[in-house]
Amino acid sequence: MKIVALYDSHIGFDYKGNQNHINLKPIFKFIADFKPDQIVLGGDMHDWTPASHWIANQSMQLEGQSIKRCFDELHKYLLQPLIMSMPRHCQIIYLLGNHEDWLQQTLMLNRNGLGYWQMEDNIDLKKYNMKIIPVNKAWSVSNHLCYIHGIYTTQHHAKKTVEAYHKSVFFGHVHDIQVYTLVSPVDTDHFYKGASVGCLCKLNPSYALNKPNRWINGFHFNYVNDNGTFHDTQVIIVKGAFWANGKFYS
Repeated sequence: MKIVALYDSHIGFDYKGNQNHINLKPIFKFIADFKPDQIVLGGDMHDWTPASHWIANQSMQLEGQSIKRCFDELHKYLLQPLIMSMPRHCQIIYLLGNHEDWLQQTLMLNRNGLGYWQMEDNIDLKKYNMKIIPVNKAWSVSNHLCYIHGIYTTQHHAKKTVEAYHKSVFFGHVHDIQVYTLVSPVDTDHFYKGASVGCLCKLNPSYALNKPNRWINGFHFNYVNDNGTFHDTQVIIVKGAFWANGKFYS
């Protein structure tokens, strides 16, 4: 099985018209070459600004924003080009992140959104061969490997995640790349690996007000064998370009 994992693109535009996400076209080119069996959309794929409780009282931030516009942008910049680049047999696994969960939180406050604001109301799951995984749930590839959106933001989040899940786990949410491995003293041939995957959003968004961070752009691909062993690669994107499997993409 071949897997590509994309995390935290935060698609959308701020009130100044600045694009939140990086250019995703080189990644679509890689997907066309790699021909994965599964594509993991790891959550926070759109910023979902109009559903944000952080800016609920900031009218300028909400200018021109709507939930419908968010879904239109998600289709235009991610889902439509993705389906054009992936093989026909490929399945999309969409892990709902905390930003997607804002839609559910908004729905709890305003029931008028029933039938209009949820993911299933706006994405044709059959067309995209997509499976949606609820927030904080894991997608298990095998008994020893899973993908999640991410639950910790502490300094040693990879270590905490491995210890919590007791299996190898790849995740996003923190926008950085960190790896932690844990080898069993009972069976030294077996180990757990926890790794965060880089983000696909701009590294200095307007809301951060130029504060320093540990973010890095990147994505992840993985070869999983029939016996459950895997060989994964973290791809780091620098100035919109990267090397992967011996080829340069820009």
